[in-house]
Amino acid sequence: MKIAIVGNGICGTTAAKYISENSPGAKIFIFTDEEYNYYPRPLLDRLLAETMDLNQLFPYNDEWYKKRGIDVSLKNKVLDIDLPSKKLKTEKDGWQDFDKVLLTTGASPFVPPIEGIKSGDVFTYRNIADVLRIRSFARGKKRAIVIGGGLLGLETAKALTDRGLKVTVVEHGSRLLPRQLDEEAGAILKSRIEKFNIEVMLQVTCDRIVTEGAKTCLLSKETGKLEADIFIVSAGVRSNTGLAKNCGIGTEKGILVDKFMGTSCDNVYAAGDCAEFNGMVYGIIPAAIDQGLAAASNIIDRPFEYKGTTFQATLKVMGIDLTSIGVVNPEGEGYETLCRKDASKGIYRKCVIKDGKLAGAILLGEKDGVAGLTRIIKDGIAVSGNKDALLGGEAALAEAFPKKEQ
Repeated sequence: MKIAIVGNGICGTTAAKYISENSPGAKIFIFTDEEYNYYPRPLLDRLLAETMDLNQLFPYNDEWYKKRGIDVSLKNKVLDIDLPSKKLKTEKDGWQDFDKVLLTTGASPFVPPIEGIKSGDVFTYRNIADVLRIRSFARGKKRAIVIGGGLLGLETAKALTDRGLKVTVVEHGSRLLPRQLDEEAGAILKSRIEKFNIEVMLQVTCDRIVTEGAKTCLLSKETGKLEADIFIVSAGVRSNTGLAKNCGIGTEKGILVDKFMGTSCDNVYAAGDCAEFNGMVYGIIPAAIDQGLAAASNIIDRPFEYKGTTFQATLKVMGIDLTSIGVVNPEGEGYETLCRKDASKGIYRKCVIKDGKLAGAILLGEKDGVAGLTRIIKDGIAVSGNKDALLGGEAALAEAFPKKEQ
């Protein structure tokens, strides 16, 4: 069986590894428009800060792929798929035969429709090529503005600060990490981040980016004129659905997939940041791994149902412990919230309960209990009888909610 995987991120690479280990006779081909083998995107901030060399970024060398029978074709974009004849067309090699295709085409940075945002001083941040361009341009520069206060925006801000730039983060919403935090946790995080000499401006609408002589400025009715030498846009991503859509495969926000990660076309699967399951594009690494494994299993005729992934995000920079799991900003009735906080120490812990079970949690300023709370959510453990233990650490959680017998 000849399997073509389009994209070599964590999702595609995880799928290729699983197939190689569980279907030795399969011929696996990965096609990517990047010029590098797989690398973990969460390490890109270290490359930007130059605390890690480029050659340290890659977990697998050429021998690793060769040993597993995985043929990786770099800088070779897939242009088209002819589904009836089971062929795909690549930039370098023309039409190629396949038996099954897995689309892991990922996502691209969303660039808001801000006037002047195409300026040469404005960059997006998604891959190695982006980071190398930013590094080159940032040398000798003094001020940077990061548009977007999500996880990637904050990590970018810290990396630029480590390079010696004075950084301002501007966020359209009322708090940092709007998907992962509530208002109280956002306020505490903002206070902690500002101690790193990073300025944070909230509820800012970016109206225009203009060049005035040698200076580039961000214009906003809330803040007036903000000058900077370099602008980084970190305003989220959008699924790469173009290839699928052009081939007649069903798409909405992402490529539509069923519980087996199959698309609307036979023998074509999709997973990761490009895939939409039950109306949701997850856009997180745990989901990319889960979906890649599910797709790979079904591709080699080992039926496996994907049932979704619990949202979990961890901030890994600035020495700040922060984990957000599941539902943290509940909407509707029937939710109960427990909190423990100490703003002076930058500590905030919140647990959200629904129908007697833990639905979500925020841990800011501490990490004792992350594993236990994650387990309780994933295993669907009833918590009504001992809710106060949820605000404790691992020892308290283990005693109140022992692990299920295997």
